[in-house]
Amino acid sequence: MMRPFLKAKWVCAGTFAVLAAALPASDNARAADIHLVTENYPPFNFMEDGKIVGVGADQVREIMQREGIEFSLEMMPWPRAYWLAENRKNHCVFTTAMTPARAGSFSWISPLGGAELLLVKKAGTQVPSSITDIAQNSSVGTQRSDYSEYVLQNNGFSNIDYFDDIGAIIRQLTQERLDLAAISSMMFHTLIEQGVDVELVHGFGDIIGNGIACHPDTDQALLGKMQNGLNKIIADGFQLKTLKKYAASSAESAQLSDN
Repeated sequence: MMRPFLKAKWVCAGTFAVLAAALPASDNARAADIHLVTENYPPFNFMEDGKIVGVGADQVREIMQREGIEFSLEMMPWPRAYWLAENRKNHCVFTTAMTPARAGSFSWISPLGGAELLLVKKAGTQVPSSITDIAQNSSVGTQRSDYSEYVLQNNGFSNIDYFDDIGAIIRQLTQERLDLAAISSMMFHTLIEQGVDVELVHGFGDIIGNGIACHPDTDQALLGKMQNGLNKIIADGFQLKTLKKYAASSAESAQLSDN
């Protein structure tokens, strides 16, 4: 059953069960050269009419189809998806923030775009005015193995609650069981468009670039073809068109890189 704070445009009817329960969803079960895994995190990747779509998913599917690469595409909780790309050859996870701590752990196909990390609260609730006081006195929800964990820790946050999926974080926030949630700027704008009762508290400033993170032992020829495909969809405007399709109102805070 769909929760009242998530409307149909964000996740179609019935798919919030996938977001909340984080059950694996397979887009293609055939034999594959590359196994692509992702999470349910609108508007980057989410389920619509039984298909994985979104800013990241549409780009990745276009890359693989243009380059003629056999692939599987599966949705699962982020910690599991991230673990597979870390530990299984020919597995790649997206949409993955390219933080310094991750840079040497994967082979990267980039850029898929980017977003700023924000802190948001339930509208009308009170939090300290300074970021230092917020870090010391407020609980904040984030996903395990997400880049937000890296940003929060580097900014002195100690009261961090970890979750396996973004739906659980938003539920806890709107039920006032968390003071804050750490989410991407694109997701924040998506929530606002859908009437979710949240307000911006703080932005961390830097635009974090996103990419496809692949196990370092993944076939290099396939990785080369994937990067070539990404370069093509950037050059012919498909990437920008995809961003505008899913997040027109958040284009400024989810800037695309051109290098």
